[in-house]
Amino acid sequence: MKTIAAATLAVAATLTFAPAASAGTVHEICAQDLYVRTQPAGVIIGTLYRGDHFELSRYSPSGDWAEGYAMGHVNKRGWIQAGWFC
Repeated sequence: MKTIAAATLAVAATLTFAPAASAGTVHEICAQDLYVRTQPAGVIIGTLYRGDHFELSRYSPSGDWAEGYAMGHVNKRGWIQAGWFC
């Protein structure tokens, strides 16, 4: 029983801290609206809306921001807050 509990906690910790989306893939945005920025917390260069797509390149070291290509009407490389992929 202790082994199962320890394994469950280890898996839960891994899932909690690992980004869900992988680099090099296109993801749908689930946020109502989401700013695209020049850098993490930088100048706003566009807005993505629910259903728009973002091609992920990489995450910031903290994992709070994602860099990539914002598709749709934005059509620019930029940064968005991580955690808003469907």
